[in-house]
Amino acid sequence: MIIAIGTENPTKVNAVKAALAPYLEASFVQADVSSDVSDQPKSDDETLTGAINRAKNVLYHSKADLGIGLEGGLIKTNSGYFLCNWGALVDENLKPIVAGGARIVIPDEIGERVFKGQELGVVMDDYVKKHNVRQNEGAIGIFTNGLVDRTKMFTELSTLLIGQYLYQQQVDK
Repeated sequence: MIIAIGTENPTKVNAVKAALAPYLEASFVQADVSSDVSDQPKSDDETLTGAINRAKNVLYHSKADLGIGLEGGLIKTNSGYFLCNWGALVDENLKPIVAGGARIVIPDEIGERVFKGQELGVVMDDYVKKHNVRQNEGAIGIFTNGLVDRTKMFTELSTLLIGQYLYQQQVDK
């Protein structure tokens, strides 16, 4: 089996491999494909759509057996700004399998900058005076004091996807 991952971001690639490798004999390929949404999704719907689009686009371009798309975004609620993340798993025969991940509130000053048009990764680099937070601990790692980093968050999300896929395979037998 060949599993295609719709990004070249090492955090997300490592997360998918860690989650799926114990359950499927597979080789992994990755490709930087479009999410067909804005660079910085600002709603659950847009973030979920981006994950599904990445999964479909990488499946189409790679001719793999499964496509995986992961997307991070930000949402604004009455309780503040929250990180959100969604994942999707697709194959040629199933409707997309989707799952949502961890959510935590972030400081208003960060959310406001993102909703004014800046990407979260750029804002986080400036906020913590580091380079490339998005490909390392991510905002989730910063705001959980390192207890949950971006790889851990996306590994859990990918595990939700593969669990649903395996269940579906069992039911379809």
